[in-house]
Amino acid sequence: MSKVLKIGVIGLGFFGTRHASIYSDHLSAELVGVCDRDPARIAAVSASTGAQGFGDIEALLAALGLDAVSICLPDRLHEQAAIAAVRAGKTILLEKPLAHDTATARRIVAAVETSGSRLMIGHILRFDPRYVQVFHAAAPERLGTPIHLRAKRNGIRSTASRLGASSSILFYMGVHDIDAMQWIARSRIARVYAQKTEMLGTGNEDALYAVVNFENGAIGSIDYSWAWPDGLMNGFRSSLEIVGTKSAAYLDCADQGFYTVENHGTAGGDTHLWPEINGRIVGDLADELDHFIKATLTGRPYLQDYREAFDAIPVLDALAESAKTGMPVEVVR
Repeated sequence: MSKVLKIGVIGLGFFGTRHASIYSDHLSAELVGVCDRDPARIAAVSASTGAQGFGDIEALLAALGLDAVSICLPDRLHEQAAIAAVRAGKTILLEKPLAHDTATARRIVAAVETSGSRLMIGHILRFDPRYVQVFHAAAPERLGTPIHLRAKRNGIRSTASRLGASSSILFYMGVHDIDAMQWIARSRIARVYAQKTEMLGTGNEDALYAVVNFENGAIGSIDYSWAWPDGLMNGFRSSLEIVGTKSAAYLDCADQGFYTVENHGTAGGDTHLWPEINGRIVGDLADELDHFIKATLTGRPYLQDYREAFDAIPVLDALAESAKTGMPVEVVR
């Protein structure tokens, strides 16, 4: 492989447009093409990046010299695009979650392993300095044995309305914390007990709460909601804590440490995930894509093995089943 990764982006929604922008500005990447079903999106991203636009995935995959693709489609569309990329022999960065259910995730993984292709899942919290520092603070020699964990991720109702039935609170938001909790606890979740409520008519759950049990004996609680009014600062808030026999660690992302104050109220801004600073997207997403480019070019392992990313999907399925039945559910991997 050359010293420059020739890459394409499939799906030009919220994340895809940001992937394209970051790749187009990276010294070790060449954005060969972008793909979407919406001609207006293609035209806008092509104009801003100079990349060739495609309305068909297969046409993008056949582009001369293409090495890799970022797949930034809704999770229910991951399988078709990922399998096509695998068959074309491309390296893949697949935005979280790996898939919308365990059976589909297994098929994607099987295709990757049969072909020998490389796959990285876009779990952005693995590149967030706040979560990474909690992970290191929870090392066994510092934390001891984990006793309990708590994760909170709340968003606004317009996000739920925008996504409708195309995703769910678990797979769109919840995958972040399931992956983070298992990573930080150094243990997989084995059993879940969840309840949900639906009052706003968005086509999605308004809130889901759960108690989870880890294989190492720790207990955890999960607080998911996208029922907050749209005036919630930054559109989301999250937190995570872990308490062990020796010490504890926690983070609180209720704000980003930046505010503007005007007569009509106070607002915030993104300082970590993908802020645009001096005309460039920086922060966690830029670091994630930088890692993908460099690890792909050098052949180094990705920061997170895709099989570890897979481990979150059966937990999400179990949470959905428990919320549906009102009964505890064992996680089946």
